[in-house]
Amino acid sequence: MAGRHRRPPEPEFPADADHRLRAIAEQRPVVEEGVVLFSGSDRPYLYRTVYEPDGAAKRSLLRIDPGPPEPAAD
Repeated sequence: MAGRHRRPPEPEFPADADHRLRAIAEQRPVVEEGVVLFSGSDRPYLYRTVYEPDGAAKRSLLRIDPGPPEPAAD
């Protein structure tokens, strides 16, 4: 009985597939950096992701601490 089987869903690529593929194709690390503010938090974080030519990804996240309070103006 033809037509009774559904087509399998299309595979989805990871969101960072373009960076990974670029690192592999160019045989050099690709770096993505930025600042993010997570929901429910008032502290910003720095993030850095390094995509290696072997397909690996190294991620780091660093919370940005506020500086010392400013002295009150007289």
